[in-house]
Amino acid sequence: MMSTTELNAAITAAGHFLLSRRGGGGLWSDFRTEAGRSDEWVSGFAAYALAQAGGAADLAATFDALIARQRRNGGWGYNEFIPADSDSTGWVLLALSTAAARKPSIAQRGRRFLRSHQDAAIGGFSTYLARDGIDRVIGAPAGAVIDGWLQPQPCVTGLVVQSLLVQGERVDGPTVRSAVAYLLGQRTGSGAWPSYWWKGQAYSTYLCLKAVWAAHGLARQAVRTTLQTVLARQRTDGGWSDTADGPSEAFATAFSILVLLLFPELGVMADAGRGVAWLLRRQDDGGGWPTAPILRIPAPMTAKPDGMTVASWSAIERGTSIIVPDQHAVYTSSAALWALCAYRTLRRPTAMFD
Repeated sequence: MMSTTELNAAITAAGHFLLSRRGGGGLWSDFRTEAGRSDEWVSGFAAYALAQAGGAADLAATFDALIARQRRNGGWGYNEFIPADSDSTGWVLLALSTAAARKPSIAQRGRRFLRSHQDAAIGGFSTYLARDGIDRVIGAPAGAVIDGWLQPQPCVTGLVVQSLLVQGERVDGPTVRSAVAYLLGQRTGSGAWPSYWWKGQAYSTYLCLKAVWAAHGLARQAVRTTLQTVLARQRTDGGWSDTADGPSEAFATAFSILVLLLFPELGVMADAGRGVAWLLRRQDDGGGWPTAPILRIPAPMTAKPDGMTVASWSAIERGTSIIVPDQHAVYTSSAALWALCAYRTLRRPTAMFD
């Protein structure tokens, strides 16, 4: 039986774990790749998750460091050596939205950067534009095709829509309307959304579902289809995996719980609670969670990485066409903390809790 005390203790321990992993400059770093370790992107995500636990008071140094890293074009990147991108900028702006009032120009410049990465023809947002210079950074030969990294993606678009809405973008404005139309077109028959940069669909499905629902773009019956798909993928142990035959993983479990908790009124709290119980069982003594290869880095010319099987990717290596873990468990543990906080906020007193 899960007690309120146990849930609160797990959240507190996770917060302590994340703060203990933060560097002296106020930023986290994680994911070892050829581009080095990420700090701006990872810190935006971790700060947003910690803020859900009420930890904003501990994040002043992080917010200051991120603001100091804002590029002249208004964006943030994987780290200071990589061009700014929509994904990193979206998470940093979401994190900053939880902070005390800052100069309005910070968010305004960030919003302009994000809006510039929308494909006017189809409405989706891309991670990079050709003019961002990512080809030079990765050493692509002149004329090399890197279209995979320059195309709009659902996992990026869902995040950007949420970030823009939090920063004041109009729900009924052309930017959001066209992005939602793109997302609806990318939704699969199962009600889930594919991902470009991630091994599975849980992360992308959460971000896209939340975005289209916030923009009034989805009927409730369509929501039920998505929830049924998520529930069908829950394992007997209560967790989820981002692969068909792999064991339950903390990252996939956290975002699957978050999908369910978008609609607690639809009878999913017990299933979400089983996922939360799995997370509590898997939390380690230090307060974090075991990680696994989760971040997918397709070759720059690859437009549809979902055609590749997990077995065809090289895990825990460097370069492209790989899947890598967050070796410091910052990203995974941030996701798990976020899911626990959302569940604590939404749960109703039942016999499960003492």
